[in-house]
Amino acid sequence: MAVLSALLALAGAAQTAPSADERALFAAFKAVCAKVRSLAAMERAARRQGWQTVGPEAHPGLDRLVNGGRAEVLAREPQARLKGAQFRRELGQRQLWLALSRYQDAEGAWSNGCRMYDFDAAAPIAPAALEGLMGRPSTGTQPLPGGQTKYLWEPGWKSGHGVEVSFIADQDDPLVRKFGLKGQILTAQAIGGF
Repeated sequence: MAVLSALLALAGAAQTAPSADERALFAAFKAVCAKVRSLAAMERAARRQGWQTVGPEAHPGLDRLVNGGRAEVLAREPQARLKGAQFRRELGQRQLWLALSRYQDAEGAWSNGCRMYDFDAAAPIAPAALEGLMGRPSTGTQPLPGGQTKYLWEPGWKSGHGVEVSFIADQDDPLVRKFGLKGQILTAQAIGGF
């Protein structure tokens, strides 16, 4: 009986452990996005890791996210200062997209973002695998359209920033359609200037 229990425990652990593909995806994300407190540091890290600079128009989803998001922010806050860069990288069979951003308001408050998109991902990373990749349980969740869930880590890898991981299925949701959100989305954010 003890042998059977041990085998079942090992089988369960194998099903929830991150795959080699998921570990490579997360390593590519962390290599750039762990530096989220500095836009310049993220850009340098992206180039060192083999990401190629692209314009937002390189992918329709990236274009809607970058240009649509920029237009929406500036419509609400014309004095806001926005900077950013976009990159593309192949990782195994995946085509990955990276959007780096910095927002600063008129009073000096700022927010940096580092978002990696796998628009073609067919399924989410399992919650237990995400916990293995982050090295600890998530600190919270948020519901997403279509019954999906966003997993949150506050703090992220370091104090002063957070990490979010979500999967959005291709669906008929207004927000998904408006911004082209779909697939696997890994995000790191930092704020300051208060």
